[in-house]
Amino acid sequence: MAHDFTAAGRRMLATLVRVPEIDGTFIEVETIVDEDDVHTALADVRQVLAELGIGEQDLTTELYTDAVVARRNA
Repeated sequence: MAHDFTAAGRRMLATLVRVPEIDGTFIEVETIVDEDDVHTALADVRQVLAELGIGEQDLTTELYTDAVVARRNA
């Protein structure tokens, strides 16, 4: 399920993701930026997540495929 919206003057896309082999529901928030704007854009995305009650402790850089492999090997 994906939702287009505007926040901090940026077009963003939020997608809810469920992976059958991984517990929980994940949210991805994306925006397209120029290379020199990455740090500001990341701060804007993190602000959106904070407004949703998602804190830094909830974030991960782990890929879904890696999480599935880890789960299978557990």
